[in-house]
Amino acid sequence: MLWSSFSQAKGYCVEQWACVEIDGPQSHPEFYLVNKKAFPITMTLTVTAKNLRSEDMIARRYVETRVLNGNDRIKVLDLEPQHESRRSHYNYAFDWALGNMYAEHNDAYRYRLPFGESAKSRLVQGFNGSFSHRGSSRYAVDFAMPVGTPVLAARDGVVMDVVEKHNRGGASRRYARYANYVIIIHDDGTTGEYYHLRKNGAAVVVGDKVEAGDLIGYSGNTGFSSLPHLHFAVYRAKSHGKFESVPFRFEGDEQRRPRFGYGNRAN
Repeated sequence: MLWSSFSQAKGYCVEQWACVEIDGPQSHPEFYLVNKKAFPITMTLTVTAKNLRSEDMIARRYVETRVLNGNDRIKVLDLEPQHESRRSHYNYAFDWALGNMYAEHNDAYRYRLPFGESAKSRLVQGFNGSFSHRGSSRYAVDFAMPVGTPVLAARDGVVMDVVEKHNRGGASRRYARYANYVIIIHDDGTTGEYYHLRKNGAAVVVGDKVEAGDLIGYSGNTGFSSLPHLHFAVYRAKSHGKFESVPFRFEGDEQRRPRFGYGNRAN
């Protein structure tokens, strides 16, 4: 969460994607949530104020979560002075997450495996894996595979985000920021996320439309990773910058979900 005050520039952006913009004077600010890119995000704005009021504020505090579609700019709060002769002050913070918090996963959909039939791979961590599949990543799967294994789209969608600049990894959460990945948004608003790709290992760019089975990248060992592998999960945004994984099934796996793995030593 980032806090700012009226003395700073009237607005702030993160990754040139999620922004808060403030119009009007210090005594009468208007707050806007802004999505600078073409894909949906979920934003939560928190404002605290002194000598400013709004019908929506409770004890000088305002919290609002909105879903912004591509390139949206939405006015969410208009503050007025309580006493014209007194100085007004406000602070604000916002959190954001990729995707739509109201997305409803199509549970009938069966995902294809995110690699080809000839790939040398094995499931090393499934749902509820003891090493790292807890909390927001509860419903994720890890497949051990050699670095450079082709990674295929598990479902149709549009490429929403790509990072491929990193070349670091290790079995500690301090390496999490160095993961390379491809994120694909599906037609139901959920996202398919493919992590730990090798450096320069993306075969797609933002905006590409892909079909299940299309090549999207090459596996690696970047980020929080104890061995070369691919981490795949389906996620839905939540408020306050959080997200959650949702359970899914692969093609041919009608009896059970990928609940267990072997070794449980991957992220």
